[in-house]
Order: sequence, then C-alpha cells, then structure tokens
Amino acid sequence: MDEIVRDILRTERFQEGLGPLATEVGKSRAEVERLAERAFTEMIARHDPVAVAAYKGMGSLFSRRYRVDVDHAGINRMRELDAEHAIVWLPSHRSYLDMFYLEQVAQDAGIRPAFVLGGDNLDFWPIGPILRRAGVLYIRRSTHDDPVYRFALRTYLGYLVSTGQNLTWSIEGGRSRTGKLRPPRYGALRYVVDAVRNSEGPDPMIVPVSVVYEQLAEVAAMTAEARGGSKKPEGIGWLLRFARMQPDRMSTVRIDFGEPIEMRKRIGELDRDPRAKGQEVERLALEVCHRINRATPAIPTAVVTLALLGAERALTLDETIEAISPILTYLTSHPTAPHTIGSELQDAGWVRSTLDQLADAGVLKRFTGGDQTVWHIAPDQHLIAAFYRNTLIHLLVNRAIAELAMFMAREHATGDLRESIWNHALSLRQLLKFDFFFSTRAEFAEEMIAEVALIDPKWEGRKVREPIVTRAQIDLWFERSKPHLAHIILRPFFDSYRVVADQLARWPHDRAVDQDMLLERCLGYGQQQVLQANLHSAESVTLELFRTALKLADNKGLLSGTGRDVRERRKAFAEHLRQIIDDLETLGRLQRVHQSGPAPTS
Repeated sequence: MDEIVRDILRTERFQEGLGPLATEVGKSRAEVERLAERAFTEMIARHDPVAVAAYKGMGSLFSRRYRVDVDHAGINRMRELDAEHAIVWLPSHRSYLDMFYLEQVAQDAGIRPAFVLGGDNLDFWPIGPILRRAGVLYIRRSTHDDPVYRFALRTYLGYLVSTGQNLTWSIEGGRSRTGKLRPPRYGALRYVVDAVRNSEGPDPMIVPVSVVYEQLAEVAAMTAEARGGSKKPEGIGWLLRFARMQPDRMSTVRIDFGEPIEMRKRIGELDRDPRAKGQEVERLALEVCHRINRATPAIPTAVVTLALLGAERALTLDETIEAISPILTYLTSHPTAPHTIGSELQDAGWVRSTLDQLADAGVLKRFTGGDQTVWHIAPDQHLIAAFYRNTLIHLLVNRAIAELAMFMAREHATGDLRESIWNHALSLRQLLKFDFFFSTRAEFAEEMIAEVALIDPKWEGRKVREPIVTRAQIDLWFERSKPHLAHIILRPFFDSYRVVADQLARWPHDRAVDQDMLLERCLGYGQQQVLQANLHSAESVTLELFRTALKLADNKGLLSGTGRDVRERRKAFAEHLRQIIDDLETLGRLQRVHQSGPAPTS
C-alpha cells in the first residue's frame, strides 16, 4: 500500500467518517474503506524531481511563443507569505497553460511547489502519469453519484491542508469562453474551508491570481463551443494539435496577484456574520473573484479591440489612437483601476504593433489599398475580438451602468434626479449580477456616486421636471462624459438576455421548462435575429450568456411553475429588457451624433 494512503487511512478524521458513510451508502465499514483506498490511489499526487523537470520541459515546448510579464513586487510578497503560511493559489482560467506559468513563476521565486487540482480529462498518456508525479491531483469531473469518492477527496484535501501543503486550482472550474471571469465553482473550496475549520495546522492564505494573454490560440475553439459547438476530447491527438496551434510570433502573458485573504480569520468572520449564514463559502468565493478582477490589468489587445468593436467600422491608426485615448485617461486616473498599461499605448508605434499582431492572427483585417491603412474586425471574428475586450470589461462596467442610469433617469424620471439615478443603477446591477462581480450594495452606492460625479460634477443638486431631457442638457452632459461605454459594454448582455426572455415568453405556459431545449431554441432564434439585424452583434448569441440569462430568469422565479400568471410575468420580463435595449440604442445614437460634431441648432 502507498505510504501516503496508509497515513491518510490512519487519520482520526478518516476513521471517524467511515461509520456514518457506511450507514449512508448501505455497505460495511471494511468495504467502504476499500473503496476509499482505491479512490486515494487514483488521486494521490507527488512532487518527483524528475517528473517536475519533465513537466517544465514539456510546458516550455507548448509555451515557447509567450514571454511572462509578472508582478515582481507581488511575487516577492508571496515568497514572504510562503515562509509562514500554506498558500492556496486561485487563478483565473483562460488557457491550459495558466497553471504551468503560475507554477513556474512561483518555483523560480523559490516558493514551494503546489498540488494542482485538475480535471481527469487531462489524465491521458503520456502527460497524465508525468503530471501526477509533478503535483497534479486529478479529480473526476462528476462525483455527485459517488459519496465514497467525495469523502475520499474531502479527506485527502484535509490531509494536504493539515500538513501545510500549497494548493492551487481554478476558482472558475473551467476556461472562460467569453474572456471575462466565470461564476465560481464551490466544490473544492468547500472541502478546503471545511479542512481549515477542523485543522490546527498552518494558516492557509488564499492568493487571488490574474492570468491574461495578449493573444491566445485557444480562443477560436472556445468561442466555437460558446456558439454551441462540441468540445473535442483531450488525448494525444489533441495534445499535438495544441502544440501546433501556438502563436507564430512572440506574445505576452501577464500574471498579477490580488490582495491575499487569511483563510482562518476570514472564515471566522463569515461564521459570525448572520447575513452570511449558510452561504459562507459562496461569500468567500465571490470575494476571491472580486479580488482577481481588481488585480486584472487592461492589456493592449483588450483596449484596441474595445475601440474597434465600439467604432463598428474600419479605423486608421490615428483614429484608433483617438478612440482609445479617453479610455486610457479614464483607466489611468480612476482610483479603483489596478496598475495597467502605461502611457506608451498612446504612442503610435505601440498601437500599430498591437493592430498588426491582431491582423496577423486573423482577428482583424488590414486594408492597404487606399490613401491610408485601415483595420477592422474580420468577418466571423467578432466573438474572438469580444473575448479580448472582455478581459478588461470588469474595469468599465460601473462606468457603463452610471451612463445608462443617468440617461434612464433623465429620460423617464419625474422626481429627484439623484434618487432616480440610484434606483436605475441598482436595478441594472440586479440584472447583471450573474455576469459581473459587484461590490456590496453600500460600496456600489459609493462607486456610483464617484462615477456619476466624473460625468457631471454638479449632478447632486439637479432635479428633473421634464420627462425628456433637452438637447442643450445632452450636449453639456456628453461634453463631460467621454469615454462613452454603456452601449458597447452593456448591449451584448442585454441583447442576449432578451433572446432568452423572448423564447421563455413563448414557452407553453402549461409545460415545465426544458432548459436544454430552450437553449437550443435560443441559439437558432439568436442567429435569426442577427441575420435580420435585430441583434446588435453576433457576440450576444452564445451559450455562456444564455446560461447566465437562465440563472437570472430562475432567480426571478420565471423557470418554475406553470399557468397564465407565470406567462404574464415572463412577458413583462421580456418587455422590461426591450425597454432597456431601446434606451441603450437611443443613448448610443445620441452619443454618436455628439462625437461627429456639434448638433445643428433647432
């Protein structure tokens, strides 16, 4: 028997759990122990120096076209933490290479290696046996029907925590298909939190980690899956294709570290907080995601694709620089934005290099047959361009909400402007809460005050006595409100929500909702709407956005129950979204008019 397995079987935690589990599954204590021993043998990982070196060499082959730009002050701080604490690295997940880069950066800094929790879809020859001996703990993708396996996994993670080992896994549970952070998965975190509560070993520190890529060869396959395509299974053939698909020219991967969380202290605070009762792990996971976003910088590829997607036409180099200038000014002056790119992005050479790299990758088209070279989003590449743009969308969503809330208040309110803006902003936040990680309600209120003050410093004392704002007021507002972000940031999400709401409203009110069938209908209906120009962009037609829309509908009680009442509520939901989209469309049109020059006097 493996020595580590023997040690785990002897632990008090394991022995105390055997009896209740045997009763639960209806098997003898000895039989449950044999099944658990088999599960341990399946998942046990090690750090064998030869395998670690092989993993590093293999990873270098796959990542040969990337240079690492790491937060050096952050990694030095992590080395100090590692001397006194176990570290639980929780990175964002955009590539199969994420863990390789994080591990290499950590080990190059002299930090102890971590045990990596990975899906068993990667446990195939030849990399499976190598990675298992290089610290990868393979976990079955589905464990809901095997309580013995779940018990073994919980016990093993508890053993690793109690012995002070470093751990790492993706808080998202899978690679992002949209570029932005996905909702967190709670399984592994729940087991580790449970282990910390029941352990007196070293106090683990959660370290949120942001990993972003200037260019990423995997994006095309992931966006195809987001459109409903099937995911190709991992295997030796997939491995060879993955090696061949890496970028032809050098690119950059950025690694930044969020503010660490003392697990034992934070768990204690959540346990004592009556508002978190029963939701302690969920609250902790959301806090981790929020800190990952706070650490994620705006990279050049993201800023350039944001400008081109917003322009909706080809741009010259000078026009691109003009489009990104207010975005950079906002990001570099905003108090909550992390350290981002520097002022060099306003240099023509830097911007041109990014444009050319995206054109060489096929994301953009470069036209040189006229007086000036222009770049535009290539056909069928809008979803890929949106993936890059979405790596910075978390930095801009509050600004976009403030813009739209101000417009909605001035367009529809008849009372106090401040109260109306806050109510509209809060309503938008509630609709978007499954796609974005917002601050607490109190913090969000302060953030909205700061955002609106950037647009209109005198807004607090204003009143709205007319249902429609005058042209003079609009011109004054737009003069102060660059960059204009509401339409480009929020429209794809509300368009996607509307597709789901429309199909939900058409679902027979006397039948339970079949979510898989509804999603299939949404894909077809969404594509039809794109072809008929009823949707602003094809980036709204993705399973990722449709699934969050379903979460929103479920949260509103629109998926359960039957009858005419639920049908009417579904119709009202669809109409509410349609009104928001109409406001976004009007706002975008007015902003474009303002950008094109002074409006004629009426």
